[in-house]
Amino acid sequence: MARRLRMARSMRTASGEAPKTLHQSSYDAPRRIHRTTIDFGALDLAADVRLAFAEAFWMHYGMLSTKKTILVRWRWVNEFCRFVDETSAVECLADIDGDMLVRYVEWLNSQVNAKGRTWSKNSRSGAYSTIRVLLQWLERCRPELLSGIEYPSSPFPFRNHSSQPKARMPAHALRALLKACNKDIAMIRTRRAAAEAERANADGSQYTLGTLLNYFDEHFDGIVPPYLNLVGEGSYAARRALARFGGVKAVEPCLYPRPESLFPYYVAILIHTAGNPDPIAEIQCDCLQALPLLSEREAIVWFKSRSHRMQRRTFNKADPFQPPSLVREILEWTQPLRRLASAEHRDRLFLYKTGRGVRSLVSGSMKKFIRGFCERHKLARFSLDSIRPSVLEGFYIASGDLRKTQAVANHSDLATTIRYVETPLVKAKNDTRIAALQHAFVEHLEQRDEKSDIVSAKGAPSDLPAGSVTTMFGFDCRNPFDGIAPGSRRGELCTNFMGCFACPNAVIPDDPNTLARLLQTRDHFRAGEMMLHPARWEIYYQPLLQILEQDILPRFGAAQLASAEVLVQALPPLPELR
Repeated sequence: MARRLRMARSMRTASGEAPKTLHQSSYDAPRRIHRTTIDFGALDLAADVRLAFAEAFWMHYGMLSTKKTILVRWRWVNEFCRFVDETSAVECLADIDGDMLVRYVEWLNSQVNAKGRTWSKNSRSGAYSTIRVLLQWLERCRPELLSGIEYPSSPFPFRNHSSQPKARMPAHALRALLKACNKDIAMIRTRRAAAEAERANADGSQYTLGTLLNYFDEHFDGIVPPYLNLVGEGSYAARRALARFGGVKAVEPCLYPRPESLFPYYVAILIHTAGNPDPIAEIQCDCLQALPLLSEREAIVWFKSRSHRMQRRTFNKADPFQPPSLVREILEWTQPLRRLASAEHRDRLFLYKTGRGVRSLVSGSMKKFIRGFCERHKLARFSLDSIRPSVLEGFYIASGDLRKTQAVANHSDLATTIRYVETPLVKAKNDTRIAALQHAFVEHLEQRDEKSDIVSAKGAPSDLPAGSVTTMFGFDCRNPFDGIAPGSRRGELCTNFMGCFACPNAVIPDDPNTLARLLQTRDHFRAGEMMLHPARWEIYYQPLLQILEQDILPRFGAAQLASAEVLVQALPPLPELR
């Protein structure tokens, strides 16, 4: 059978020539992100390295990352350029190999910040992983340019262990914060409802707030103009009324939100969803989803770019302070602004108007309102980053269920949830709970069964002593008539009474005499292996010896075993195995 020929996959131009691998006009051209210009053409790198990095950067990070992430990655690319400038380690693309990456890791380990301190492990790992991802993309998608790199194995292990844990808010502070948000939301609703009532009752006889809002609707399409723009015929009364009702900042929330007006809504949704500040700020208008089987509940979904996954929580849609009600209110409130927003911001849930136009919410813009909010409600200062771990910690303390906490956090890996909830407070509570369970277990073992309970058991001998019974191999048995072992019945002597290594009723005291008896038993079993029939040995005694050697004796220390060995010779001999 003839082998199929390999298909030529390179596209050709009209002249029949294969196109160039890299296009400088597509990838090397400057691009503006916020206030930063990303220009690979300005990097002091060899031309082939610069063009290859530019293509990998925009094809990988440009497709999957937020603008904030792109700027962070651009910063690390510039650090790599500084490494190349200081060491002259890369003169062309062929110089990039495993040895060069080892030099780069060593160079990162020697960097210090403005205070003279070594970079944190997180920073070094971020700088290295950015370049590694670009190189891996080139190996995967442009193998003709780069391939066969041997990457250093885990150059920054346990990088998350060295980072400082995020501050946590106690449960009472979190509840007080949510209560303050609900209070502000209720106040905003009351003011908007009063403004709507005044608009409906405005008859033009006097210049009320409703008359002013109707004037803006008729002449400015529902948008409050700058104070100085209110000139011309008929505008004098509007200017006086605008000043009388508190100016632009006080009147605008009656028509559409300002950034400070959105703050309590944003923080309340952040608490309810246990979300990250940036993804919740970037939540879309279509975030509400119906639940066909649960008509009284509604889901709110949002995209988390760092994990590249959709996040999801469900809430009661009838509660006026739950996210579904808040989302619908914000959608109605921001409707006048959507036609003025750019295509980039139009689909965002959180829109507001400033002097520079209509903008969408970013978590950084909300931080400046925290101080005034806390002072107004007499709350302790907090950070937006502390809300998510505080909610997850409080939920875990209340429920004690890691799986439920994982569902609330929308984590794909349970280990990630454990890192969130493993705080000193949770560890202290867990230690207290474990100690209480151990204390209850010890008390249970120390209880002595009454002689009358044993005598009343079916078939139990009347002269059996009360309390625990010592078996042939040194164990204490709470009650050999419990019927615990397979094949035994309650009220009859346990069929495995002579070798109950795996029995739930077996108690092994931590003392030299018991350990000496266990060592004697091990030697006794080993000697019996040479005397018993192999089939009988495998069925009855070999499993017991394995439990003894692999599970019980390894629990004792070397010093305990050594002291017990001395006592073995003084013990009475064990009965012959049959």
